[in-house]
Amino acid sequence: MTEDLREEGPAINRRRRRTGFPVVSLADASAILKEAGKYGFEHSTAAFATYMGHSTTNSGAFRQRLAAFRDLKLIAGRGDSLAMTDIGRMIAVPTNERSERQALQAAFMNSPEFLRLYDWSVKGQPLAAGPLGGRAVHDFGIAPSSKDKFVQSFSESAIAAGLAERNDEGLLILLVPEDGASSADARPANTPTTAPPEPESGPVRQVSTPRETPPVIHQTWEIDGGMITFEIAASKPLPASVFVTVGEVVASLERLAGTLAPAPSNSPSEGAED
Repeated sequence: MTEDLREEGPAINRRRRRTGFPVVSLADASAILKEAGKYGFEHSTAAFATYMGHSTTNSGAFRQRLAAFRDLKLIAGRGDSLAMTDIGRMIAVPTNERSERQALQAAFMNSPEFLRLYDWSVKGQPLAAGPLGGRAVHDFGIAPSSKDKFVQSFSESAIAAGLAERNDEGLLILLVPEDGASSADARPANTPTTAPPEPESGPVRQVSTPRETPPVIHQTWEIDGGMITFEIAASKPLPASVFVTVGEVVASLERLAGTLAPAPSNSPSEGAED
């Protein structure tokens, strides 16, 4: 995962592995993707590091932040070549506001920790950072030393995805789908429902996903002697749940492409990742 820390304290606790989470919020990731998107959808690792504000690709901070983009399934690729996924491209260069929000929600759902805390938390009521952090530590395995960072990343990501807002006191309020469901059992693939928003009169606002058909999904990977192509062409709107499945398929195809990738050249690539 993005951040994999061990609990501080006695030796028995230090040996206990803790759950990771994206250290880059969707708000920050979106800004970085939009900047990189001005120059295309494929970049060298070094170039992407500059868009993230890093001067080197060898630092632990850069690798942690790059891992966050992978966990949210915003980028793919290994070595010195990185490419935005279809979700990442829609965020970088959106065709409209609704499609961008749908892509942001799909990215949010790609983090199991974000999705679990969202599903398990009350909707429409102010939530303080302390209880959110406590639940993350006790129920999800987040390291106590990282709980504040986790809550910050979760909150900023939920707001960026249109799944939360802050009240006048600065407390987080999670928004609910129109049907009022909030659990994994009530929503297919843990996604917001596709329904148009209704007028709001109270603190609980409705979340909707777009009814417009997203662009055709098309992604290729070069392999030894050919390529792998993944494409979806649809004449009807794609539900938000599709993007969660698409992310899983892309991750599997990326692993397959890595197995079938062309043999490396004799000269090592600069900036290659471990």
